[in-house]
Amino acid sequence: MLTRTCSNRAECSRSRDVHADVCTAVRHSARASTRSGFTIVELLVVIGIIAVLVSLTSVALSQAGGNARQARALSNLKQVGTAWIQYANQNDDRAMLGYADPGVQSYFKMRTKDQAGQAVAATDAAYYPHRLLPFLGYDRSLMYDYIAEYEDVTSIPSNVIAQNPAWGYNAYYLGGWWEMQGSQPTMRYGTTAGVVCRSLSQIERTSEMIVFCASTYAEPGLIKAPDELRLGSAWVSPHIVGTELIWRSTDGGNYGNVQTSIVNPGPFLASLFSAPTRTATASNVQHVQGGGAAMDVIVAQSVPVRRIKNFVQTVRADMSTSLQGLGDLMDQRKFINAANRSSDPYSFGHN
Repeated sequence: MLTRTCSNRAECSRSRDVHADVCTAVRHSARASTRSGFTIVELLVVIGIIAVLVSLTSVALSQAGGNARQARALSNLKQVGTAWIQYANQNDDRAMLGYADPGVQSYFKMRTKDQAGQAVAATDAAYYPHRLLPFLGYDRSLMYDYIAEYEDVTSIPSNVIAQNPAWGYNAYYLGGWWEMQGSQPTMRYGTTAGVVCRSLSQIERTSEMIVFCASTYAEPGLIKAPDELRLGSAWVSPHIVGTELIWRSTDGGNYGNVQTSIVNPGPFLASLFSAPTRTATASNVQHVQGGGAAMDVIVAQSVPVRRIKNFVQTVRADMSTSLQGLGDLMDQRKFINAANRSSDPYSFGHN
């Protein structure tokens, strides 16, 4: 009887242990069931983390996309520059004319044809694109891919081809800007020695001289932000043309009063602008060198434009490409041979 009693106690003890374990498991299960899912705070934290990750990913993708477009633009620009070299090679080293009005084309017996062999209107052939396209294999994408409204570059009208390429030619100081005066073709600034390079061999610093750069036609005012889709222009102006200030780099603020005057445009400007423009001489205007977050346009003209990020795409006479800030482009040596001999190339002007 004593042994049996002990056995019953052991069984009872085991039974109590089993019951305790079951109760404990039930309590744990009950607590776990009350903890299933996220609390509102936890959900908000997770959403916040996801938003930060998406934001960082978007920035990285945007930067990568911008870098890829920048590289493609510079590649296109270099091909345009190479075509300019080929043009000169086939024309006894002569630089392509920057502009040739219809009278000048007739005088020099210039004939420009399109890919189909049809004559290009003289008003459209006055600018460089139609004259350079044969040396690009008529590949319009190199100069017009940036224009979003044309899905097919072959559908771009002749006048848009002439006036709105992505790249502006240093037309005043390479090849020259030609107009008829009376019965004679006349080159603007042609009477000032060493100002206009009519041949490639006359370029003193090929690693500095800009041939083409991203450009746009702009009215007076402040251009603050880069604009990848801003309409291009067939030529580009340095910040001082002759003695007239055209544009200046700025930190985006106000320089205060600038001495300006209303002037009647000469024959060249009269053909482009119907209204008088305000102007300022270089001697009374400050500028920002080595950068500039914005451009202050003083006179309606074709000026450098920042298409991607805060830089202007350029190709130089040695066919090297570069990204340059607006302040860097105020160095007149980048556009004009004669500025190489100036003690202050940032303020260089000529009669």
